[in-house]
Amino acid sequence: MTARGFYIALGREHAKRVFGQKDDAGLQQLVQELQSLPDMKKSGRLLEMGATWDPIHRCLTDGELDPEGGEPPLSYVVLGGKQLHKGDDYIAVLLRPDMTPIVSEALDEVHEVEFRRKFDALPASYTRPKGEKDFQEVWLAVQRLKVFFQAAAENLEAVLFTVKFS
Repeated sequence: MTARGFYIALGREHAKRVFGQKDDAGLQQLVQELQSLPDMKKSGRLLEMGATWDPIHRCLTDGELDPEGGEPPLSYVVLGGKQLHKGDDYIAVLLRPDMTPIVSEALDEVHEVEFRRKFDALPASYTRPKGEKDFQEVWLAVQRLKVFFQAAAENLEAVLFTVKFS
């Protein structure tokens, strides 16, 4: 069930457009438009996570893939923001710009030893491989996520996390 996740740092105008969407189809279309803008990736405002968003969320919260799980501010890193999509085929979660510095600071306090302990202890509901190579891929994604959130915090940008399930 895991699909590719994306983070998009939203400046004021893009955030207004996201909030202005009245339905799920319009939101998905806007997200695809934002993801295809060359400047988004070049400027570091688009971060593709692949499937690593799933174990990252689980390790930063309570081990389950639950938007309500865990404690803020780490629960906001992946699934804990404002849910914008109503269906179950897509996830779109928005983190307000005033929250990005708080989340960025919390992410900076995530250290490899503790994260590894949580990764190794993921429950049976996590069915993907948990070997050394898998952990290193996830930990590298956490490092990229730290840089992404730090830049979004410095620019006072909202952060949109999206996943489309096929």
